[in-house]
Amino acid sequence: MTDGQTGPVSSQITAMQSLLTANRLNVSPTAEGVLTVELRNGAQVTVATADGDGPRWAARAGETVIYDSPEAGIPADTDAAWAAEAVARYAAEAERGTDLTNWFGGNLGQVLERAFQAHGITAVHDGNSVTNVTIELPDETSIQMWDGAHENAARPAAEYLRFDAVHVQLADGWDAPETEIPLTYTGSLWGDLAVLIHAVKALYDAAQ
Repeated sequence: MTDGQTGPVSSQITAMQSLLTANRLNVSPTAEGVLTVELRNGAQVTVATADGDGPRWAARAGETVIYDSPEAGIPADTDAAWAAEAVARYAAEAERGTDLTNWFGGNLGQVLERAFQAHGITAVHDGNSVTNVTIELPDETSIQMWDGAHENAARPAAEYLRFDAVHVQLADGWDAPETEIPLTYTGSLWGDLAVLIHAVKALYDAAQ
């Protein structure tokens, strides 16, 4: 690509295809800068580059927004990783037939549990209306996650507004110090879930 061009770079398209394939998704190029993911339930996800400093990524399943690149300041490889993760998590729930409006099976805590399980990380949510989702790290610290707008994780995932998360340090008694985990918001459940997964996984790996 020459200076001033903003179109897709073939190597980055190939890299995105590899990221999606690594998540066991059936993906094929269908146009310049466009990849189509065929889900096992017959649905399709379109993953496409967007004009700008990039390419930047966007993913849709019909009218459902799965991912939109959040801001120009995000590195291109991070944007691609988030987009692929968002598509993978959407695909898993769509193929499972999850009703995100249903508290039983489709609540946010259960979606989080399954998302982290896909990465070999155990997230625990007991379903209590005021309970956060908890991940115990190898160094015996923990991470707490919830919908910050609703102040819990026990709501239908379709009602999701934004994630909040903290890293809880070791301490005696109940006053364990907490560090807020910075998160970038993408405007969609699946994009935000991808960001959260990558932030938590970085802490989990560092605690090994």
